[in-house]
Amino acid sequence: MADRWHLLQNLSTAVEKTCRLHRECLRQPAGSETISASATQETPLLDRIRRRHAEVNELAATGLSLNAIGRRLQLDRKTVRRYRNKDLAGLLASAQDRGHGVLDPFMEHVQHRFQAGYTSSMQLYREVFALGYTGEYHVVNRYVAAMRKGIAIPVRAVTPRPRDITSWIMRPEETLSPSDVAQLETVRSACAEIASACDLAREFTGMLRHRRGHLLRDWIQKAELGGPDTIGIFADSIRQDLHTVTAGLTLSYSSGIVEGHVDCCHRLGGMPSRCDFARQATPDLGG
Repeated sequence: MADRWHLLQNLSTAVEKTCRLHRECLRQPAGSETISASATQETPLLDRIRRRHAEVNELAATGLSLNAIGRRLQLDRKTVRRYRNKDLAGLLASAQDRGHGVLDPFMEHVQHRFQAGYTSSMQLYREVFALGYTGEYHVVNRYVAAMRKGIAIPVRAVTPRPRDITSWIMRPEETLSPSDVAQLETVRSACAEIASACDLAREFTGMLRHRRGHLLRDWIQKAELGGPDTIGIFADSIRQDLHTVTAGLTLSYSSGIVEGHVDCCHRLGGMPSRCDFARQATPDLGG
């Protein structure tokens, strides 16, 4: 019989992968056109990322190892791996996210007040400080100066992290706060793939929590034919072990505690006395 805790864990991993793969959908309002990389505002950081990405991948194409490329370009091995394994659009997006800092939650307030005629950097700094801003004055002053020149970065919604979106999807709906519900609905509106993953994940967790294993075959077919690729892969893995998963979604028993004991014994060298001690120290081991 399949362990229900591990089933939910694997499903959660598939949902989070979907959120990561489609995070670009969340960087812009629903229904808007995708902004091309060439339209991105140029900065020295973005220019350096483009140059390094090209250099690393040109050298990697010749067959050089990560260490050799790192020595050639004077880069750390981990940095070389990141430039080799990630696409340029993802690297540029991550860099832009890093560019938005501690002032982000207060930019809308600053812009609104500036447009209303309150243009003193110090006054605006005091206002956002009272609202919870923890950064330095010079950050506000620089942003106000950019607004005066008409080159300030426009306010944009903070993009939820894939891990947070996954948590909203995988938790029982009744445990979500009104804010969580609203944010998840915004995400669903912005990305059809994440919305599909959400619907399929909630349908699966409903089968698990209410012991409706008889619906599993239909769910697998739906996930494989119309769901995101990551959910389809999860569904295919279930199909390979259909009888045990169906039992896990039907019977009231759980194999989690047994798997926890076996895993504990394995990691502690198979010594019963030490395993018993570890079990007492971590009674919830194995889900």
